[in-house]
Amino acid sequence: MKLHRASIHTSLASTLIAAVLIAGCGGGGGEDTAPEVAPQAAHVDNIDPVKTLAATENTVQAYDVVPDEMVLNNFFADGLNNWIVGDAVLVNSTQRPGGKSLNVGWRALQRYAHNTLVPGASYTVKFRARNENSTGTTTVAMKFQIPPYNESFRTYQTTVTGTAWKDYEFQFTAPVFTKGELSILANGSRTVVDTISMKMRPAIATTESVETLSGSILPSEDYRLVFNDEFNGTALDRAKWHTRMIYNNGTTDRLHDEKQRYRDNDNHRVANGVLSLVARKVSSTDPNGINYESGMIRSDWTSRYGYYETRVKMPAGVGVWPAFWLNSDVSETGRLSWPPEIDIFEYVNNGVEDTSNMIHSNVVTMDRKPSQLFYSDPAFNPQYTYWRAPFNFSDDFHVIGAEWTPTTVTLYIDGLKIYTRAATWNYDDGKLGGPAHILLNFAVGGAWAGRHGIDDAAFPQEMQIDWVRVYQKQP
Repeated sequence: MKLHRASIHTSLASTLIAAVLIAGCGGGGGEDTAPEVAPQAAHVDNIDPVKTLAATENTVQAYDVVPDEMVLNNFFADGLNNWIVGDAVLVNSTQRPGGKSLNVGWRALQRYAHNTLVPGASYTVKFRARNENSTGTTTVAMKFQIPPYNESFRTYQTTVTGTAWKDYEFQFTAPVFTKGELSILANGSRTVVDTISMKMRPAIATTESVETLSGSILPSEDYRLVFNDEFNGTALDRAKWHTRMIYNNGTTDRLHDEKQRYRDNDNHRVANGVLSLVARKVSSTDPNGINYESGMIRSDWTSRYGYYETRVKMPAGVGVWPAFWLNSDVSETGRLSWPPEIDIFEYVNNGVEDTSNMIHSNVVTMDRKPSQLFYSDPAFNPQYTYWRAPFNFSDDFHVIGAEWTPTTVTLYIDGLKIYTRAATWNYDDGKLGGPAHILLNFAVGGAWAGRHGIDDAAFPQEMQIDWVRVYQKQP
């Protein structure tokens, strides 16, 4: 259980502490008798590779592309109408004789009410611009915001550099809640923007080629790939992944009592088809003991239900706390709230109660009570929500996945079904939670993982991720 809100909304602190006690997070303790075990269902590993791989080449287009221009007065022919400006004036265009450009010293923006853009549709922003001096950097961004204070939860942007005219563009897929603003924000130099456009485009692909399905285990063969990253490039795909939590304008870099901050200081290495989240000690003097930096990824893609799977090799050493989990994103009504949450795995090695051969897995529901188990492997401890393996997870790669339905979550490790338990994706008031984003993070320390200290000699450490894949049943 991540219980991340404890560090974000202090008013929930007492509730979250109670949730820790109820769920027994932290492992250890006696070996309670597991519930009566149903016969083990055989896992399906005879996936049709032709059908599954075909999904990597075809993005489902759930909308008709409408070529309307979404930027009003985008050539500035109607003065400053439709633009909200601060220290911005019109000047004669040097690119279009008789036309006008916008000279921005601070900002210019247009705001979009929810549903002005189509949820789930993809868009391209294009513009021509230059800085007036070489020291400036201007950001052009599309920011999606939640009420009541217009806190940003998605930001897509590019940066204007240099004094020569240049054409720029960036692309994005609109989230389910589409209130936001397109902004030009100058920093260090006045910037001249000659034209700017935002138009709908065909859907941006969320899948990529899969060389082999070896090791990927599906609960049934009627699932099709809808999202994946095989990490076959040389850098993290920033169009697919953010590197901070969604809260505080997408800048939250640690949760509760962890001892690391998430950074972009060579903390996301991609090489040889593997993403390595790198954690290292960077200080010994932080007054709160936050002496480490590490990496995390949060998917831009969101959805509900399906089979979520990763192939991962855990770091060694006492004090590590990697996790693979699903968290509620902003809902269709603009709500960002917690729970619900699904912890597909939490790997905690504190060297005593929790060791390198254990995987914790659980769900966080609206009532915070342990959910009903319908099946559990004999090696699964229902009181402390861990499965004890006959191997150490830091010795090799293992495939860990969860099938998520509207009523249940089923955990699989290397194809072995570990449990099936009740789960509902609802807020505390019973309303459906927002679609989930995927998180993989490498936390360090805290009262759970660092209960018996942190082995500094083991750092730097890496959480290695071979791939992330999501499958859903198609109609």
